[in-house]
Amino acid sequence: MKPSIVFVACDPFLAGIYGRKFERDGWDVEVIETVDEAEKKAVQMRPNIFLFDASCVADVSEEVRRLRSLPTLLKTKIVILAEEGERGIIERSMNAGAAAYLLTGHFVPQEAVQKMRALLDA
Repeated sequence: MKPSIVFVACDPFLAGIYGRKFERDGWDVEVIETVDEAEKKAVQMRPNIFLFDASCVADVSEEVRRLRSLPTLLKTKIVILAEEGERGIIERSMNAGAAAYLLTGHFVPQEAVQKMRALLDA
């Protein structure tokens, strides 16, 4: 069975780059622009990973808590994509239940795919 990911990105360029890389590496990918739309899709799809850009929501840790509370996403790993200067956001998100984070600009798409595979294997 192919691993699956729902990726929420406000930046269509970034979303396209990452989405294509995950698809080429054999993932089922849904790229969506808003967390609300992605949540609806994730409830149907039950993805392995729910990756979202922290800049797409006002309160990232609250969003992580909300997603973590959904029964259909209990087994889904939530991963935050954040800027290096957003250490507070990252820390609060991890405390709220995020499984991991990626720093924007520090990971090329291939490294992101590898990190997500390692997260699923853990």
